[in-house]
Amino acid sequence: MSGNEKNVVKALESGLSPKAEKTMIVCACIMLLSVLLHDGDHIRQAVNWGYNIPMSLWVLNLTVYVLPVISIFLSKLGRFSSTIVTAAAGVFTSASFLILHLCGSASGLWGVWNYSYFELIKGVTYNGIFYQGIDWISWVFLFEVPALCLPGTVISLKEFFKAGKVRKEHE
Repeated sequence: MSGNEKNVVKALESGLSPKAEKTMIVCACIMLLSVLLHDGDHIRQAVNWGYNIPMSLWVLNLTVYVLPVISIFLSKLGRFSSTIVTAAAGVFTSASFLILHLCGSASGLWGVWNYSYFELIKGVTYNGIFYQGIDWISWVFLFEVPALCLPGTVISLKEFFKAGKVRKEHE
């Protein structure tokens, strides 16, 4: 490992200030809340449609909770790397939700939500059953995800650069 790589590893393993630690935890908790709100809307949609969400979809959906939870764990340990994980969580969560719901999914893994919201407005046939109905509530709970997650990314990156600047001043 080169000297530069050792410095990067050392920086990522170094500590956060107590204030930065709390900030990262708050950002990650807000991200988790936004995902929970969005998932709650999917449950509402499924109930309205009479759609049974398969267990495989519940398990697959847990992937969006992983980065914010890791961020909280790293923050609790006081790790500087939590700033990067929190920033990535905000971008990943926002992008994945917007891409899936605005463009649809070719993977076939997301059940009736393989179809875009635009297709679901018109109505789709999935597994021989017709589903229709994306209302204004669903649009609100889609766009609240980036509205709540991306500020956490910005705040995390500010903490990252601020801590890096302080670290350089002390060297």
